Amino acid sequence: MPDRSQTYDVIVAGGGNAALCAAITARQAGASVLLMESAPRAFRGGNSRHTRNLRAMHDKPNEVLTDAYHEDEYWDDLLRVTGGNTDESLARMTIRASSGVFGWMRDCGVRFQPSLTGTLNWVARTRFSLAAARLLSTRII
Repeated sequence: MPDRSQTYDVIVAGGGNAALCAAITARQAGASVLLMESAPRAFRGGNSRHTRNLRAMHDKPNEVLTDAYHEDEYWDDLLRVTGGNTDESLARMTIRASSGVFGWMRDCGVRFQPSLTGTLNWVARTRFSLAAARLLSTRII
């Protein structure tokens, strides 16, 4: 239960993916943050709990990703799924910024599980997080 006598710089309503990212970013910037989530602990994180993979640009293999997923390949994939209806400058800025997402998540306590085999398709540009939302939601305040 939050301390009702305390004032917070930022109050985040909900604990889904966007809310967790906003709360963590605000906290890392030095703000005091209150995250309000009604879901029981086991169900926190919204649909992030069910996210199977993440896309991020990377120029070479690293501790999380194999192969490479270059900016132009990411851009081509984005054009394909949007039917070409994409703001190129904004998309490329986002694609480039995605290269830091795995380090940021790791620094926030997210652990990544090994790639799965069987019915789930795996490609070089995907990675599976292990209980990411639960870990993120416990490290905000």
